[in-house]
Amino acid sequence: MRSIQLTTLGTVLLASALPVVGAVLVIVDHPHTVSNNVPELLQSELHLDVRTLPGKISHSRKAGKFIFREDHRGIVYSLDDQKQAGKFSGKAVFVTGTIDSKASLLHVHKIEPTWLFHPTSRAN
Repeated sequence: MRSIQLTTLGTVLLASALPVVGAVLVIVDHPHTVSNNVPELLQSELHLDVRTLPGKISHSRKAGKFIFREDHRGIVYSLDDQKQAGKFSGKAVFVTGTIDSKASLLHVHKIEPTWLFHPTSRAN
């Protein structure tokens, strides 16, 4: 009986420690049962990985839309916010968003020019 109460208390404490945004709650029926699908849940699309990447926005004539080339690896992403991207065409920027690597798509949260953080690079 005491171990069941401690397990329940531990479950409640664990659940209250999860972050509010993007948290995945897994309910376990029995404390000794190990679920094989937990790693799949943790790696699913429900888990958002927001990143800020340095790079440059340019217009792809071939695709007919604005793209983002990340500085460190040279990876090219399509941008889901073409209107905001158009304001920074040809400029060095920081793009904050989530990456859909399967579609090479960057879901834009915000775009900021690098000169805001490095005033000497305003010429870019």
